[in-house]
Amino acid sequence: MCDERVIASRDLEEDRTSRIADSPSPRPPSSSCSAWPHRLAWVLACATFPLIWMGGLVTTYGAGMAVPDWPNTFGYNLFLYPVASWLAVWDVFLEHSHRLLGAAVGLVTIALAVTLWIGDHRRSMKWLGAAALVGVIGQGVLGGLRVLGNEIFLAKVHGCTAPLFFALASALVTLTSRHWHAPERVGPGRPEGWIPRFGSAMVLAIYLQIVLGANLRHQAPDASVGWFRLWVWLHLIVAASVVAGAWAWWAVGRGRLGHPMLARRARLLAALVVVQVLLGLATWVVRYGVPAWFADYFWEIAYTVEAGGPLQAIVVTAHVAVGSLTLVTALSLGMWAARLGRAARSDNQAPVRPEGA
Repeated sequence: MCDERVIASRDLEEDRTSRIADSPSPRPPSSSCSAWPHRLAWVLACATFPLIWMGGLVTTYGAGMAVPDWPNTFGYNLFLYPVASWLAVWDVFLEHSHRLLGAAVGLVTIALAVTLWIGDHRRSMKWLGAAALVGVIGQGVLGGLRVLGNEIFLAKVHGCTAPLFFALASALVTLTSRHWHAPERVGPGRPEGWIPRFGSAMVLAIYLQIVLGANLRHQAPDASVGWFRLWVWLHLIVAASVVAGAWAWWAVGRGRLGHPMLARRARLLAALVVVQVLLGLATWVVRYGVPAWFADYFWEIAYTVEAGGPLQAIVVTAHVAVGSLTLVTALSLGMWAARLGRAARSDNQAPVRPEGA
């Protein structure tokens, strides 16, 4: 009886092996994809980050209206504006440099969209490339309409959509990498099912924090003090949730649920959140001065807020830029958590080879 069971299990195994051998083996995605989309995605992400820096400087110095026309610059073609005039006035230098960087990012986005459409067999990647192209065009139009209409609301929208485009560019870096579509060996540290959902919630919380910060930076001159207090309290509440989420990610990365790829990104996210909190405190000091209760009860600091000074510009702009960097780090962490979660479920559903076969 035992010999019959062994023979039957061997027959089943041989039949399954022959079916696998006869079925066409899927071609690895990495062998059919060009390396150029990944390279261009890196160029796009690396070019978008300084563009966010430059946009933050434009807002900090109030130079958004230094060039009153668009898409030209004082009647000149964007690329033909005289260098001497460009370098003569600081506000014009900031705004025109912001436009030139935006044009460069647009050209790289066009190249990336074309290479994705031609060189990547995945339909989703073709449409993501098209979405990036639509996004960069939309950002340029928003910036132009903000200049032509001198609208603070459009400045807020422009400041909120820029991190979204940066996040899309960073997601394309991940999605075009060979590690993403290569078979992932999950190993012993398998992420649980709740971790991808937690990653998505973390990304949404950080983006909400960016939106609240944009509302604080772009306050209308005639806005009431009540609105300012509302944005400040909401900004603080969401900041506390982001800090708690970063600590939770760090704990998950260290614990048994962690994966080396998730652990590295969780540590980076925690470090960026700490830097962002410190920059937020410094931003409050350089923009609004030390709180009176702090000077009265703890330490009186001989410091005078200098509007538009170099220290204020660097600190405030760094706070904006690191916020966007925190967003893309959390997005990368969430994407890899979802990817590894799918791989773990696939491993759990794989057929188990019978003993004795």
